[in-house]
Amino acid sequence: MRIIKRYTLLAGLLLWQLNSHAQNQTPPTGQKRPAQGQQGRPNMPQIGHLYGKLLDAQTGKPIEYASVAVLKQKDSSLVTGMLTKPNGDFSLENLPFGPLLVRINFIGYTTLFKKVTLTPQGMEQDLGNIKIQPNTKMLQSVEVTGQKSAFAMGIDKKVFNVDRNLTSVGGTAQDVLKSVPSVNVDLDGNVTVRNASPNIFVDGKPSTLTLDQIPADAIESIELVTNPSAKYDAEGMSGILNIVLKKNRKAGFNGAVNAGIGNGNKYNGGGNINIKQGKFNVFANYNINSNQNWSNGTTNRANYRSGTADTNYLFQRSDGESKPLFQFGRIGLDYSIDNRNTISVAQNIGGGDFKNYEDLLSVFSDAHKSVTSQSDRINNSKFGFRNYTTVLGFRHTYAKPNKEWTADFNYNKSTNTRNGEYITQALSPGGIALGQPLLQQNNTDGKTTFLTIQTDYTDPIGKNGKLELGAKATIRRYSSIYDVQDKDTLTGSFVPNTMLSTNYKYNEEIYAGYANFANTIGNFGYQAGLRVEQYVYAGENEGAKYKPTKAVPGFFPSIFLSQKLKKDQELQLNYSRRVNRPNFFQLIPYRDYSDPQNQREGNPNLKPEYTNSFELSYVKNWTNSNFLGSVYFRNTNNMISTISTQIGADTLLTQYINANRSNSYGAELTMKNQIAKIWSVTTNVNLYQTDLKVNTNGQNYNNSGFSWFAKLNSELKLPANFTFQVNATYQAPTIALPSSGGGGGRGGGFNQIPSSAQGTIKGFSTVDAAVRKDFLKNKAASLTLSVSDIFNTRQYELNQETPTFAQDYIRKRESRIVKLNFSYRFGKFDTSIFKKKKRDQGGDMQMGDQMQAF
Repeated sequence: MRIIKRYTLLAGLLLWQLNSHAQNQTPPTGQKRPAQGQQGRPNMPQIGHLYGKLLDAQTGKPIEYASVAVLKQKDSSLVTGMLTKPNGDFSLENLPFGPLLVRINFIGYTTLFKKVTLTPQGMEQDLGNIKIQPNTKMLQSVEVTGQKSAFAMGIDKKVFNVDRNLTSVGGTAQDVLKSVPSVNVDLDGNVTVRNASPNIFVDGKPSTLTLDQIPADAIESIELVTNPSAKYDAEGMSGILNIVLKKNRKAGFNGAVNAGIGNGNKYNGGGNINIKQGKFNVFANYNINSNQNWSNGTTNRANYRSGTADTNYLFQRSDGESKPLFQFGRIGLDYSIDNRNTISVAQNIGGGDFKNYEDLLSVFSDAHKSVTSQSDRINNSKFGFRNYTTVLGFRHTYAKPNKEWTADFNYNKSTNTRNGEYITQALSPGGIALGQPLLQQNNTDGKTTFLTIQTDYTDPIGKNGKLELGAKATIRRYSSIYDVQDKDTLTGSFVPNTMLSTNYKYNEEIYAGYANFANTIGNFGYQAGLRVEQYVYAGENEGAKYKPTKAVPGFFPSIFLSQKLKKDQELQLNYSRRVNRPNFFQLIPYRDYSDPQNQREGNPNLKPEYTNSFELSYVKNWTNSNFLGSVYFRNTNNMISTISTQIGADTLLTQYINANRSNSYGAELTMKNQIAKIWSVTTNVNLYQTDLKVNTNGQNYNNSGFSWFAKLNSELKLPANFTFQVNATYQAPTIALPSSGGGGGRGGGFNQIPSSAQGTIKGFSTVDAAVRKDFLKNKAASLTLSVSDIFNTRQYELNQETPTFAQDYIRKRESRIVKLNFSYRFGKFDTSIFKKKKRDQGGDMQMGDQMQAF
């Protein structure tokens, strides 16, 4: 009891001292003395957080029960305060944005002031280990600030903040990426950066989710690393594209709900909530999205045989409809053991079910273009998937600024099922049905698991140096059973089709370690690193086992140089070595006959492709503008490509091959202009030349061409809380390059856009627009009306011509979509509503509660 009374008396004396200091302590030069009794809190959201540890400068021991107060710089009025814990820790929440003054004092020590600026982008700041001197002069103040621009460029990463993009509201990650500079998205959601495929991550980890399964409202930013350092995975020809999901850390409770509808049976809805109190931060969100759409396409092909006299023709027309329904949920918890140790756990659950319908008409003609026969194939299928992602993380920060150690565990599991049938009806030249239709049933059962274990350590060296070390293990297990049965027209029973059925599985393992060191000498900065990866692969199909050519070497160096110039300018020169390893679908020698006129086959002899990537960048910042210009060069050896050859009278076989080489070079320019206070425009232009050389089966194919790609994003703030955005994209004609994605699809020629080392893709343009109206108190509610592809010009057209065939392929999906979305944000950014006004024996109470207790 004596100890409790002693601590209570000491706490009371210190509180009295703090209150007297708040009114009588002379602030630093330039600060006004507060009025008597002035200790009210500012009339603004209080969501900032400051924390640190107090130590004796001479002994290094923690100082307990010292007074830590936060004042407004403007008039030195008290905002809040507390007493340090027995270990010297202090943590102050519910702080307003703007310039603040942290005052630390204790009997027998010199009072210390620190200037701090809290912003929406820097609302949580670690003040580190603060050492105070007994009976010495006042230490100089330190100012901590945090700012966040529309797009930021580091020595090896660009970050685009897209959470306020109106044209993607109610959509998916595909819609978000369509508006991101440097990124191009085709009709099937395949992503390219600088005309090559990047490695796509979600929150820095691999995922089995596709872009159309991630709701746009769950995305905070897009990180684009066009030339990754050794810290990042070596996969990805054009670098890494990381989708960062939203994670709220505001104090108190807050959240939002949203709902939207669109033309053609489209709707979406969802919500999120976050509660942060003391050591705990709990967050959850849920989204549902249905985006029913149609598609159509045509193929006109001339097949050359021994001469023009033996030419025959094929015409195909496809009409399809897709009815998807996706759901995505996320729940997580951050627990702060103390100011510098945090444990995080999160669980993502995604799922989807959709129906596909396709009617494919094939018309066959002779050399005189007279129809010889026809066939009509109808495909009905149902597809479903479930995805579960468990994330565990630990973060330890040190008193030394920017020094930290993290450990992460990520487990991603996905299952999918597909049930469908093909009904093929032979037709006469005049379109009359011949005989009974052929019925084929197919069932797919697939499983995928991703396991990622990673640890990273960052330690500042000297004044400006930084050492980064890390290790990572990625393990993937994949299996799929594809069962095909044909109906016997005589008996009516179903007979297994062993030619089309498959039962395959494969395992991939990548073990990596890296080291990076960065430093600056005056205005010159450098970073050098080396990543070592060991790749292990094994696959089999119906008992036959396949292994790829060993990826040698497994060393991936990177070098980054930067030079700061006068007037806010900077030059950067980067180099990195990349790898793209063939996947299972490209390796297995299985021939896909699902569309008899467009067959596909893997190649077990494929080699991994290696890319040497160089980039020179220039950055210039003005008061209201930012410019980023880059010239780049990529040299790829053994590039994985595809080649199409004619087999039979009217059939094309597409096979995977290694091209001899591919060189790609170009320039990319990005400019953001704040033309007026209410109007900002971001422009992105990419000009590139690609040279591709292929030598296979004794034939040489050279495909070269120049092209360019441009994006414009405009945002205009109008009176009455209206905001208007326009996003425009133009892709000039370009040579056809293969996608690094899996191939092996079983939906037929119209379900996958063909990719080949042959041909030219026709240019296209598209314009999206959106307007938003904010209303209610603090703009808590908003209505957003958006229209994508206003002029209905977005489509894919491929033209190919070889000695054995010539083909024009056109594909169109529903792209002009009108959506209306409503959102409402709620919350109270003051955790005091959760607090119980009671006294802790250890003295750990917020200053406001302590004063009320006394």
